[in-house]
Amino acid sequence: MAAVLAAIHRLFCEETGQLRILESDWRNASSVYDLPQATECAKHVDFSWTPFIFLLLGTPVVMYDLLKSQNASAHAFSPSTIRVFTCFTLIFTHGFSLILNISKGDTRVRIYGDVVQTIGSVLAFVLTLACRNRGVGSSGVLFCFWSLATIFGFPEFCHAFKIVRSTEAAGTTAYYTSLLFVISYLICCLNLFTSCFADNYGKKLSKRECPELKTSFLNQITFHWFTDLASLGNQKALEMEDLHDLNERDKARTLIPDFDSNFMPGVRGYLRRKASSGRILSDKLHPSVLIPILRTHKWMFISGAAYKFTFDLLQFAAPILLNSLISFIQDENQPMYVGTTIAMMMFLVAAFQSMILHQYFHNMFRVGMNIRTVLTNAVYRKAMNLSNTARKNRSTGEIVNLMATDVQRLQDITTFIMLFWSAPLQVTLSIYFLWRLLGVAVLAGLIILIAMLPFNAWVSVIMRKQQVRQMKFKDERLKLMSEVLNGMKVLKLYAWEESMAKKILDIRQKEINVLKRIAYLNAVTSLSWACAPFLVAVLTFGVYVKIDPKENVLTPQITFVALSLFNILRFPLAIFAMIFSQAVQCSVSNKRLKGFFAEDEIDPNAILKTNKEDIAVEIEDASFGWDSTSAEFLKNINLSVKKGELVAIVGKVGSGKSSVLSALLGEMTKKSGKVAVNGEVAYIPQQPWIQNLTLRDNVLFSKPMDPEIYDKVMYACALQQDLASLPAGDMTEIGEKGINLSGGQKQRVSMARAVYSGHSLIFLDDPLSAVDAHVGKHIFENVISSSTGLLKNTTRVLVTHGIHFLKHCDRVIVMKDGKVSESGTYKELLERQGPFSEFIEEFLIEEATKRGRSVSFGEDGEDMQEILSAIERVDPGKKAKLQTQLSMVQDEHPTEDKLSPPPSARTPPPPRKIEGPASIPTSDSATFVKAGDKVPLINGGAEKANGGKLMSKEVAATGKVSWSVYRAYFSAIGSWLVFFFCTIYILSSILGVLSNLWLASWSDDAKKIQSADGGAAETNQRLLIYTALGMGQALTICAASIVMALGMVRASRLLHEGMLETTLHSPMSFLDVTPIGRIINRFGKDIDAVDSALPNSIRSLLVTGISAIATIIVVVWSTPFVAVPLVILGAIYVFVLRFYVSTSRQLKRLESTTRSPIFSHFQESIQGASSIRAYHATDKFIEESVKRVDTNLMAYYPSIVANRWLAVRLELVGNLIVLFAAMAAAWFKGSDGLTAGLVGLSVSYALNITQTLNWAVRMTSELETNIVAVERINEYAGQDIEDQRPGLPGARQPADSEWPRDGAISLVDLRMRYREGLDLVLKGVTAHIEPGKKVGIVGRTGAGKSSLTLALFRIVEADGGFVEIDRERIDQLDLQVLRSRLTIVPQDPVLFSGTLRENLDPFGKHSDEAVWEAIKESHLETFVRSLNDGLNHIVSESGENLSVGQRQLLCLARALLRKTKVLILDEAAAAVDMETDSLIQRAIREHFKECTVLTIAHRLNTIMDYDSLLVMEEGMVAETGTPKELMHKSGGIFRSMAKDAGLLNE
Repeated sequence: MAAVLAAIHRLFCEETGQLRILESDWRNASSVYDLPQATECAKHVDFSWTPFIFLLLGTPVVMYDLLKSQNASAHAFSPSTIRVFTCFTLIFTHGFSLILNISKGDTRVRIYGDVVQTIGSVLAFVLTLACRNRGVGSSGVLFCFWSLATIFGFPEFCHAFKIVRSTEAAGTTAYYTSLLFVISYLICCLNLFTSCFADNYGKKLSKRECPELKTSFLNQITFHWFTDLASLGNQKALEMEDLHDLNERDKARTLIPDFDSNFMPGVRGYLRRKASSGRILSDKLHPSVLIPILRTHKWMFISGAAYKFTFDLLQFAAPILLNSLISFIQDENQPMYVGTTIAMMMFLVAAFQSMILHQYFHNMFRVGMNIRTVLTNAVYRKAMNLSNTARKNRSTGEIVNLMATDVQRLQDITTFIMLFWSAPLQVTLSIYFLWRLLGVAVLAGLIILIAMLPFNAWVSVIMRKQQVRQMKFKDERLKLMSEVLNGMKVLKLYAWEESMAKKILDIRQKEINVLKRIAYLNAVTSLSWACAPFLVAVLTFGVYVKIDPKENVLTPQITFVALSLFNILRFPLAIFAMIFSQAVQCSVSNKRLKGFFAEDEIDPNAILKTNKEDIAVEIEDASFGWDSTSAEFLKNINLSVKKGELVAIVGKVGSGKSSVLSALLGEMTKKSGKVAVNGEVAYIPQQPWIQNLTLRDNVLFSKPMDPEIYDKVMYACALQQDLASLPAGDMTEIGEKGINLSGGQKQRVSMARAVYSGHSLIFLDDPLSAVDAHVGKHIFENVISSSTGLLKNTTRVLVTHGIHFLKHCDRVIVMKDGKVSESGTYKELLERQGPFSEFIEEFLIEEATKRGRSVSFGEDGEDMQEILSAIERVDPGKKAKLQTQLSMVQDEHPTEDKLSPPPSARTPPPPRKIEGPASIPTSDSATFVKAGDKVPLINGGAEKANGGKLMSKEVAATGKVSWSVYRAYFSAIGSWLVFFFCTIYILSSILGVLSNLWLASWSDDAKKIQSADGGAAETNQRLLIYTALGMGQALTICAASIVMALGMVRASRLLHEGMLETTLHSPMSFLDVTPIGRIINRFGKDIDAVDSALPNSIRSLLVTGISAIATIIVVVWSTPFVAVPLVILGAIYVFVLRFYVSTSRQLKRLESTTRSPIFSHFQESIQGASSIRAYHATDKFIEESVKRVDTNLMAYYPSIVANRWLAVRLELVGNLIVLFAAMAAAWFKGSDGLTAGLVGLSVSYALNITQTLNWAVRMTSELETNIVAVERINEYAGQDIEDQRPGLPGARQPADSEWPRDGAISLVDLRMRYREGLDLVLKGVTAHIEPGKKVGIVGRTGAGKSSLTLALFRIVEADGGFVEIDRERIDQLDLQVLRSRLTIVPQDPVLFSGTLRENLDPFGKHSDEAVWEAIKESHLETFVRSLNDGLNHIVSESGENLSVGQRQLLCLARALLRKTKVLILDEAAAAVDMETDSLIQRAIREHFKECTVLTIAHRLNTIMDYDSLLVMEEGMVAETGTPKELMHKSGGIFRSMAKDAGLLNE
């Protein structure tokens, strides 16, 4: 640089010799006021040209801002208008000055300066005018230009002002040119002042609009625009309504299109190559994630690199200035202003560094935030389009983990990404300057650095493997946790909490073991990088003094300049460990994301659009499999459905009925043939998918509200009565997966959604099986029927198990073994006596067998007679044979001859139906009741209190994080461990300070030691002590790291165990109103923060905090005069910090609470992906996801701005410490005790304070962020748990170890309410059930049937009265014992991941023989023995690799294995096909003969042969007696219900 300036001076100023900026007499100043003058060349070339060149280089940036601006022009009286006029004036002042200098024939130097200044003024005028007209409120380039013009013009201003004030120069050309320069300089100052304010554009900012981009450049770089929000946060707890919207540039709708244009071509190209090759491609060929990110955000990465490069270069100004300051201290002849100037330069450079650094951080945090936006959207979109093959390999928890953890890690790496080149650059520059200072001795230190590289590379490889293992275990844990939460009610009913907890904790222990290994590896890495800078210093100093003991003296100048360079070297070396760790984590996450994006997607072209106008559905010679690798499941399908037709598909279980609909929806892999549809599709799945929205929103499904059509749909789908009973009508919130609706209600809501959609093609997957016969009849007539239904003009494809509506269908398709065996009208198929006829015969036999009644009477008698007549016409002998079989069945199971045939067989309900405090599971039979009957749909007290809202809102805690949270965490670590590692860290810092004080003393005495006899020995002694102190520091750091890491791993384990224990034993009232996504977020994101982020934050804060204190102590020790301003600065520091912390903390909490809805929506979307795709609503759901991400970032963005806002202000405090330390050294030069060594030590420590404070601020913020995870975990760990859990006082074992022996049940004045403040749902129920009796519990909707079950299992505790089983009060018994001694076969067949055996016997209490016997008795033996692994066959998530019937039979096997004296059936066979139903009924009759059986009967025909009935009404027992007695009871409730259900003909 000096050579370039010298060349310029020779060219323009004709200077020869040494480069000079100041006049030659600058050393002769006698006072601080007698300042030196700059040379003419420096004033008119260097100082004039620098601002102009900057403006010239920055013009393209201004032009870009002008092109991008969409604002209106500024107001007439705006700051830019003032600048336009002042710039115009400036052109004239510089122009006149140029003319005067030319006319005077002045030196070329002055003319060059005036020419450049004039051109610069013209360019500034043009740009300012353009900015005003294009609405660019503030330009950073112009602000910097005016700043440079003001700074570099100051020397000339001082000189010109002196001439203007001089009376001798009045009237001369010099006077006028000086006057013109004074005016122009003042104009520059005015322009700089007005540039501090932004223009306004006539449009006032709305309260929610972010003011950032509407403020001035100075405001933006100091983050002053955030002050109002910081002030508000200091006054009150911030809420989402207080926050600004995101800037348009950071919104998802702006970012996603740019990212997709770079990302999607790679994904599509990979999938094309994979499809064409027909094989799995190498992982290396997976579509890149990082390259599209770099392309999308390249300008932000480039600007970040520019900021970082500038900052890195400026770091080396401090050692140069320190060198000058020590020279000043040692040279008593130098004037005071030199020291003052050096001190001011140190302050200004440090302040500029701070501004640059925080622009870098702000820029990179924004990049990270934008990366999270685009990748979250990409993961969501991919998950919505995964093929069956891919979906089978990816659990919901694993996919959620990709979004929660892996995307977060790619976001986190952005703040470190520049260090991959910046750290080596800093190391290289440090070594270069050290070489210049110490010569060849630096090579000794360089050897240490080189030796460290392969060692740390080896450690990083091991670390990467451990990170991969940790993520694998985490995925497993979250997958199992998701399943457990989904099946929580069943878990409680079976008393399996401990078994599932053990499985989860076993996985967690593996994760903990990996975390311990990572902790050891981190400690090794920390030791290596902590030792490296010190060893470099020791070896370098040792070699330096040994090479030439006479000439190489460690003077303060050499020692502390070298030490400041070593300190610069220390940061990149220390950060290498973190960079490696982050890089390893990022690499693992990148690989996982690439693998996910490489998964197969559903083929959008699999379903074509048919060109035939009269055809709605067409399948030609098509075969389908469930994935690309599986065999064909549907073979040679040929099917054509005309527009407006109603086509039914029937067949046995597993014949492929529902698979045909899946194929039409594109959910199966098409192996061959053609599939085409014509029109928009609506889909009613077998397992209804309900969103966590209001009932109305579930029906509308984003369609606009049309009240007339809506009312018709609600009536047709039998939902009007439900609406009247809902606490907030159709605005009542439906919980996750429809937890506060019964299976039938969910199915009717699902049907209403399809009907309201108005689509021309409706696929119905057995929707009538989940509703009662009369409700089904109403729905068929009003919705499906071709003559009277709302869908009569649409094309309907109906899958069904039953036969009741087949005669109303235009055609019937019969499926057998994955093929279309025959098709035709109902009558045609009956007369053919083919597979359909066999299906009908089986149906009749099975119905009679399981119901034990005639098939000749009741509402379906006409259908049956028609079937028998058709059989007689074709084969009279067959009819006679069939009637004989039916008669035999009747004889075996005699019952009332007026009972009609039952409704058709049932299909499975959704995988999770949670009944609890928020709802009473209901019967659909109550939809049609007599006028005046009180029929609440659900227990609405909870919703009424909350305006129809069911799901609890995640509440963000307010105020500062309680010390109890820190205490809880430190207690989990162990109090002694905390004290131990804090002590060790303090000791390491003391050793570091002592080593530097020793070095200062050594440097002050260096010359004396060298000249003395025996100097070499003393040098060796001093070097040895310095080495010992340094090594002690490194070893203590390593020890503290290991102790701390292990303590924090222990804390993480204990916190997880506490939260898991409480969550598994939480009452269902908590689980019903808490979204699963929110709980998973605690077990995923928050546990991850406690595992990884929190230990790093605490360690870094501890190190930087102790380092900051040590720095203050050293500065005050060296220069005591600085203590007074330090106290004032400390007070300011604490004040600003307190001002900030409350705001930042609340922003972090808001960010955490707005993150959960993203995951809840994501989980919900994955579960309903097939429905979403069928309705072509994917884009709407992606839009909703994007909206939730933006809402989350509304809280995240101000939190990162808050960090920068604070850091800028606190670093100013740090820079003032540097200023005062340097000023004190300059002013008190020569004082007693103030040696050059102490000054060097003091200032070198002070120079580090800025970086230390910056890191301390960042770690304080990180700690605040991450300790909130502990707060959130403790919030769940502190939830109320079910009373009398094992181990709690009051819970006792039954007196009889074999309890219950008989199964006698007594209900005594039993009262129950779901929560305090709600109405009673059981109102004094009193009844006695004799041992071994079969009792049916019936009643209308809301009567309290299922509430009685909940009371028996104490899912909800009694509010009064009690229940006795075999003379033991169950409210006094241990909950685990109670639930384990009762058996229930629930309606929903819930299975968990693991082996078949684990699903049947999770505690391993039974022998293999007993398990096989239960499997045999549940008619599963053939199936299980056909499996390769038998009992060890792996059950997939939610049992998806088993049919619904097989799942229900496994639940029966559980009951058979337990075989307790009390069995409760919650309509266990109501939602399965007739074959499974028959097997269940037979097993119960055969194997539970001596047991007390309670059946909660939603459908009356299942309990007509029971010993007695218990009829409930409004929470009380209304009637008791045998079915026969109650059927004949005039005016009785049961008789009325039987009549409504079509069981009684009068």
